[in-house]
Amino acid sequence: MLLNTLTKVKRNFSGNRAFAHVAEIAQHHRIQASPGFREAALYCQKALQTSNLESAIIAFPADGKTEYWTQQMMEEWHCSAAWLDLILPTEERLACFADNAFSLIQRSISTAPEGVVADVVLLDKGDNPEPYADIDLTGTIVFTDGDLNKVRDWAVEKKGAIGIISDHMTEVALIRHRYDIPDALRYTSFWWTGHEKKCFGFVLSPKAGDKLRQVCRRLQEEHALDSSKPAHPQVRALVQASLYSGSIEDVTAVIPGETEEEIVITAHLCHPKASANDNASGSGVAIETARALQALISSGELPKPRRSIRILLVPEMAGTYAYLATNEDRIPKILAGINLDMVGENQDLCKGPLIAEYPPEAAGSFVGDLLASIMEEVAKESKSLGGTSSYALFKHTVAPFSGGSDHNILCDPTVGIPSPMLIQWPDKYYHTSEDTIDKVDPAMLYRVGCMTATYVYLLANLALPEAKWLLAESRGYYLQRITQLLKDSARQCKVSANCCKQDVLATYDRVQYKLERKKEELASLNRFLNQDEQSQFAPLLAQELAFLEKTTASLWQHHLQEIGLDSLPERPLLATDADYNRIPRRLFRGPVSMRGKLEKLTPDEVQAYNNFTKEHAEAADCAPDYLVYWADGNRTVAEIDHQVNMEIGLSDKAFALGYFRLLEKLGLIAWD
Repeated sequence: MLLNTLTKVKRNFSGNRAFAHVAEIAQHHRIQASPGFREAALYCQKALQTSNLESAIIAFPADGKTEYWTQQMMEEWHCSAAWLDLILPTEERLACFADNAFSLIQRSISTAPEGVVADVVLLDKGDNPEPYADIDLTGTIVFTDGDLNKVRDWAVEKKGAIGIISDHMTEVALIRHRYDIPDALRYTSFWWTGHEKKCFGFVLSPKAGDKLRQVCRRLQEEHALDSSKPAHPQVRALVQASLYSGSIEDVTAVIPGETEEEIVITAHLCHPKASANDNASGSGVAIETARALQALISSGELPKPRRSIRILLVPEMAGTYAYLATNEDRIPKILAGINLDMVGENQDLCKGPLIAEYPPEAAGSFVGDLLASIMEEVAKESKSLGGTSSYALFKHTVAPFSGGSDHNILCDPTVGIPSPMLIQWPDKYYHTSEDTIDKVDPAMLYRVGCMTATYVYLLANLALPEAKWLLAESRGYYLQRITQLLKDSARQCKVSANCCKQDVLATYDRVQYKLERKKEELASLNRFLNQDEQSQFAPLLAQELAFLEKTTASLWQHHLQEIGLDSLPERPLLATDADYNRIPRRLFRGPVSMRGKLEKLTPDEVQAYNNFTKEHAEAADCAPDYLVYWADGNRTVAEIDHQVNMEIGLSDKAFALGYFRLLEKLGLIAWD
């Protein structure tokens, strides 16, 4: 079934067609809620219609006020012109929006019509305002490579700066140092919530930033020797832009099935011109996937699917929240999905592998194993010298959930649309002006398109025969993971020469956790079966689960013998804070969007929470979505923390409790 579908898809999917869509989409300045995004959406709608698909653009308000679930919508924004000129000590153009859309901090507000002239004050990173307590920034433009939001919060809000110049470049270990891409501009944006003092800003490359930094320091040194000389460079800036109540759009199209059930392909369409891999590539693959499947179905090579296949091209996160919140009655009929994000890169240039990222384990679905199986088949590209084995000519892997894209919302258990993601990460040119069409590889688009089309069509047609096959496929992946877990544990014991009881208990807990997750994932196959099929499937599922329990128990006993134990160590009794036994009950759907939320707190409460996150930095960075996913209204804080620990190896009950208390203050949870 997999090979039959994949073979037909391979003959019909065109990497070059997908590449042409990527090239066209990349020509638009696709900031969420903007005329440029709308132009790209219209192109995608027409491309889908050309493939004989019913396609529509759905508009939602972009007014800075409307909320879909916890997502506050941004205002629409448009920029017609912007530039930044150095006028003292020499004259030089530093940035021009018309030449490079990345040169402006997106969602900047307008200057006066004639522009502004201002001193540039260099900050040493600038995240911390304390060293600048005695400096008057009124009417200046601050220059920083620090955190834009932290700098704006004090320099603009409290010290009177009117703008920001940033040459910040996020670095990625082994992939990207700022000097690896010295002429690139980083994608930088203000994300206004309506509570702040707005400003404008410009972006410089690492090379241009270092040059301006040298000018700033030289003038400071000269001024220290002769106070009659200027202490700071001077620039003239002009921004012609507007924020206003407008609209934000989703593009949708459907390959109709026999029932009202659906499988969905999501890809975000937004980002500055001319972002190609991120994420014109995902949108281009989605459009070509729809064309190829529609052609196969129309010609009779593939039968009409049992379920419809929906394409959903969105402004990242905001468009997915809006679509789901306005189609809550349809959500139970969307059985699964796949998210495409940064899927077209030339790996020789961009460096990252293609990743099949599983849904979060709280989603409890088999779909990650299905995508992994398809990737294995697509990766059989070349034969060994003797012709005895097959292997890939591209880098690829499977990985657990990490979030960061629209599947983050779909997979939330209160939504219940389990969706793996195909992504290439890390990418040397991610979120920079050098993410251009020359970094996109039609061959990679082809591979991803074949995976995507095969995945969605198999799910759209999934019935009893496919469910039986998936039992065996999923079993193989489960046993690989359990075996690796025990292997790692045994190796650690041998390295330490002394197995800690706590470590053994932790391994046992993780094995049992994995077994329970696999049971839930296999049971989720029933969602795709009708009543008669479920009756036939029930004894097969029971037999499979019994086999997994027995095999897991046997592997565990063998592991104990290997590390020199006869039985599981006795578990110590631990005192538990009563607050950790409280049960948080969610009052919202989807993961929490914090946009505009902390602004509802008092300044003291915000400061207290910021201090709290610094004390629990690792958990604050990694755990919030997982905590929310596992909060099912029945688990205590301690039990939620345990589930998160089992999934990502991080336990911090104090952070979990503090985070849920924050959500309580925001009116998002109640305690049972």
